[in-house]
Amino acid sequence: MLATTAMLAHPLMADEVKAQAKPASSVAEAFTDGAVKFQFRYRFENVDQKNALNDANASTLKSRIIYNTKKYRDLTAMVEVDDVTAIGNDGYYSLRNDQAGKRSVVADPEGTEINQAWINYSGVDDTNIKYGRQRINLDNQRFIGGVGWRQNEQTYDGLHVSNASVKDLELSYAYIYNVNRIFGPDEAASGQPPADLDSRAHVINAQYKGLPLGTLSAYGYLLDFKDADELSNKTLGVRFSGKQKIDNDFSALYTLEYAMQDDYGDNISYDADYYLLEGGVSFQNITAKIGYEVLEGDPAEGDPENDRAFITPLATLHKFQGWADQFLGTPGSGIEDTYVHASVKAFGATMTAVYHEFDMESGGGSHGDELDVAIVKKFSKHVTGLLKYADYNADQSNVDTEKLWIQAVISF
Repeated sequence: MLATTAMLAHPLMADEVKAQAKPASSVAEAFTDGAVKFQFRYRFENVDQKNALNDANASTLKSRIIYNTKKYRDLTAMVEVDDVTAIGNDGYYSLRNDQAGKRSVVADPEGTEINQAWINYSGVDDTNIKYGRQRINLDNQRFIGGVGWRQNEQTYDGLHVSNASVKDLELSYAYIYNVNRIFGPDEAASGQPPADLDSRAHVINAQYKGLPLGTLSAYGYLLDFKDADELSNKTLGVRFSGKQKIDNDFSALYTLEYAMQDDYGDNISYDADYYLLEGGVSFQNITAKIGYEVLEGDPAEGDPENDRAFITPLATLHKFQGWADQFLGTPGSGIEDTYVHASVKAFGATMTAVYHEFDMESGGGSHGDELDVAIVKKFSKHVTGLLKYADYNADQSNVDTEKLWIQAVISF
């Protein structure tokens, strides 16, 4: 939905840096001739909320080193290490420091950890088998994603198998036994929210690109979290998205999606649905879209502690329902998000504006509205800059919130 935000997350995002095309002739060569990449992402984030908390001013640097081996006998491996450091005084509540109850939250705790470490086998035709700590981004990341916007990315420990042996069809299955969340690293595991989720998750996705009008996806996500029963759920859905050229200048854009969700694992009984309807046009360097996204609520009569709603606990949530991140968890009343999105490419930059109206899906009422704007510019092959702003006006939920980001990324 918000391509700009996804692009900002990781300029290196060819998912991982690929090893050189020519295979190694020995194990030693696979390691000694491997590829090394570096990325540095500096960000200043200001949060101003109309409550008793002082403004947050987070100045953080993420330093990343990536190492990929060359392929040897259809095997490749990679290791990616991230370090997040606060520059100057940590004038924000990271959910791990001593600023609780004093300053607003910026969920970028300090720490160093292995972000990815996997081995991949591609010796079976059109099949990849990857085991270890890895990035998994499916469809538009509404259900399974990496939260690449935050300084500490979300990755997954497990087995991921993908197959493309049938023309235009890609099948994907992952078994995830641990989720490395943005609240890490591991040494902060005793804090809340937890840095990791112990899981027994089965993630199935099929994507077919052979239709004349677009791509059809079907998915089933069975998420069982051993220490977070309230997040466990079973989601089955279908998504269709496409772009149809009208003439040399105009194209029509459209997306339809529906999913049903109910309890799974040890969660209490509930059921809720998800709907997305989005349409738009692109004209030369201008794109405009209007959308309607619904996450149903399932309130428990007279028992608000057991309210449930359609949830997406493994999503890249910052891409959806406003950049101010006021709906990282779906309230029991659900959410209806009506939004207008416009972007233009000019002067070597991409400028984006999004307006949201948030309503309660059940019981009536309004959650508020939000305006988001961003400018992204690539200054050179190695340097990208960002200026971004979000203004959430509360109604019957949350509090008025403004956020400002200034970011620079250097990669080589």
